[in-house]
Amino acid sequence: DVGSRQGGVETMIRHMPRTPDYYASSHWLQWALVSAFLGVLAWFLLDALDSMQERAERQGVELTVRNMRTGMQLAMAEALMHQRTAEIATWAGSNPLRWLGGTPKGYRGECVDTGPESLSGGEWCFSKNLRQLFYRPTRPEHLRPVTGNDWRECSVLSWHVVRLQEGAVVDGGFPGLRLEPASGCHWILEER
Repeated sequence: DVGSRQGGVETMIRHMPRTPDYYASSHWLQWALVSAFLGVLAWFLLDALDSMQERAERQGVELTVRNMRTGMQLAMAEALMHQRTAEIATWAGSNPLRWLGGTPKGYRGECVDTGPESLSGGEWCFSKNLRQLFYRPTRPEHLRPVTGNDWRECSVLSWHVVRLQEGAVVDGGFPGLRLEPASGCHWILEER
């Protein structure tokens, strides 16, 4: 309303009511800072999640291999107790998952025709021809060969069951076995 008073001219201008758009645009700097803070926080959280997933995969693979070794040792002890030492020698080159008591997550069975190249990240298979157990890591760029530095050499990890000191026997007169890595790679995890 425009009004006037007696004794002087005083005009009153009616203000338009403020809309929500006015308040949102008047606080653009605050919104920009909050958005930037949330973006940086999200980046740090995603990076931490990625690191934890990598550590979980590494620990899962190492635990599976450790359990296969333990199962193999128990099977050898049982064969010794039942005086089947000749049987132990035939286990060289066999699938070490036989001593695991189950199959690990992502186990595809036998690597047929295509071999380990057909594995997706996080999958296992055993090749009867090569007599090796294979695992393809989901993130091979976190692996390095023992000799060299090219992570592409470690796109597939492998293990095989071998006799100790080929042709030799362990004290007590029975052949000893060991589960050894066939690929010389190890995990490189960045410490944060």
